[in-house]
Amino acid sequence: MNPVLAEMFATGAVVAPDGSTRPLNYNISPEEGAAIQRLIRETKPRVTLEVGCAYGVSTLFICEALAEVGGERHIVIDPVQEQGWSGLGLFSAKRAGFGDLIEFHGEPSHSALPALVKTERRVDFALIDGWHTFDYVMVDFFYVDLLLTVGGIAMLDDTGFYPAIRKVARYIATHRRYLPIDNGIRPTFSAKRRALNAVSALLGARPFRAATKHVLRPDIVRPDSELGLPGGNFIAFRKLADDILGDGSNGTRRWDQHVDF
Repeated sequence: MNPVLAEMFATGAVVAPDGSTRPLNYNISPEEGAAIQRLIRETKPRVTLEVGCAYGVSTLFICEALAEVGGERHIVIDPVQEQGWSGLGLFSAKRAGFGDLIEFHGEPSHSALPALVKTERRVDFALIDGWHTFDYVMVDFFYVDLLLTVGGIAMLDDTGFYPAIRKVARYIATHRRYLPIDNGIRPTFSAKRRALNAVSALLGARPFRAATKHVLRPDIVRPDSELGLPGGNFIAFRKLADDILGDGSNGTRRWDQHVDF
């Protein structure tokens, strides 16, 4: 682990340019960072991207692995990095020796990402960890998908804490040609879910779904585990194909496609 990153976790603090410190209270976990690095070492991306930088923990995990595999650029999008976070994420990355890898965009992702699409940029790995409402995460994914190369990885953070983000994960699994990547964490089931599983087993899955699909939420009728979504606080997807609109055949999406999710 990079010495600056190790120091942050050991002290629970972030060092500012004047030598003062701030509590490290907004960051991904070491487990998620390790998962990110495994994926980067496996896929060997040229260009990576993240939405949301904060104190730079995810940035350091990404840049460390990206440098190891000979990557060229890490794109960071964070509209409040310089004001709300006092530039500490970027400062931490420079302290760690990754300043030359970073391309910083200090504007909202809903303007920065379309601009990257317009200039036909491509990325091979993307972490979405910005504004945590469904609409913003969904917009981030929409544009990340246009930027992401086939075979690339898109990861959502905070899927265990925020239902809105997990809902986006369900959309990706049901509407797009992405494969969820097993993170080794099994989904947990509520008492209600376990009871419904038992009823489903007794009645048969298809009759149970037919009888309940207009009454129960889609995630109750078809749980995350059936979609291949793991448990835990992050979900990574491998992109299998570009999104092509058409008549619904050969992997294309109809103009009116919809599946409850």
